[in-house]
Amino acid sequence: MKRFCCINSVIIILIFVSVLFLSGKDLAESALTNQDNQQTVPLPWLFLLLGKKPVLVPTNQFNVGDSIGEGEAADGTIGEAHHEMVWSTGYNEGDTVESLNEQFEYTNATDYYENNTSRDPVFNHAVSGAVMADFFTQAREIVDAANSSTPPDEAGMITILLGSNDVCASTLDAMTNPVLFADQYRVGLDELAGSELTRYANIHVSSIPAIYWLWNAKRNSFWCRTFAWPFVPCENLLDSPADDCASTASRLDPDTIYEGDGDNCIRRKEFHAKIRDIYNSILRDVLKEYIDDGRLPNASFIDIFDVQFEDSHVNSGDCFHPSETGHALLSEKEWCRSQWGENDDLCTP
Repeated sequence: MKRFCCINSVIIILIFVSVLFLSGKDLAESALTNQDNQQTVPLPWLFLLLGKKPVLVPTNQFNVGDSIGEGEAADGTIGEAHHEMVWSTGYNEGDTVESLNEQFEYTNATDYYENNTSRDPVFNHAVSGAVMADFFTQAREIVDAANSSTPPDEAGMITILLGSNDVCASTLDAMTNPVLFADQYRVGLDELAGSELTRYANIHVSSIPAIYWLWNAKRNSFWCRTFAWPFVPCENLLDSPADDCASTASRLDPDTIYEGDGDNCIRRKEFHAKIRDIYNSILRDVLKEYIDDGRLPNASFIDIFDVQFEDSHVNSGDCFHPSETGHALLSEKEWCRSQWGENDDLCTP
């Protein structure tokens, strides 16, 4: 169920009493202003009284991505985009996905310029099938849009989830060359760092999810094995989909190759390991360079590789993309592991 922000009576009393003791000048001086694309949040001392740090919402939010960023097949309809359900910039208040966009709107509807049906072409630049080589194009589109289509003529936040189509390939050797992957990633980051409209935005880079778990979730589905997966371009994971791991314990432990694991089980575990050890490490370590030297000072890497997809999290049409429930899971993890969810009582430890 969706949640909406409210102010309880205790907070109202605290505000009322505090205002009685503050002059107009003191009240003005007590406002906290962030110079890097975040809105003014009044009365930070009030948050301290409540044992919480003030949460500064971005002015707006853009999205870079692939078919996940398009919400492809989220309702089970193969090939159909559902931008309204996307974990990042989704805007359908009637679904179960509490997207980052909706969370910011709940937090501060006045200062946050939210995404909706009419604004979605401005904010969501994800394209189905996109690979890291497409990062630059989407980044350039965001720079242009921030300059012409959004108040206050800057990007407040940019979510980035790319790489799944680089690791999904016909074979393990056909995955995007890691050196090329890193170079393409840098080109996109350079585009964002090179413009004053995006340099100071909150750049939210997500790890590639653990795609292994979608195979595990749907491996027993006759439809998925027979009719859907032969058309999904991720053969290095989905070819010969029958489980030939040595045991249930082995299948549920993709980080370890067990004695007796079959060739297909080993291939899937090697696929899993390459995402974990090579591609996600590139996403994390390259971004850290941009953070440390100040090119993208407000960037952050959000690691969701440990998140395990279950049957309900994967749609039953193409058996590959996140369902509505899957996007709800992604939005929860991406939110709770970011600075925004740091003090959210609904985020589990």
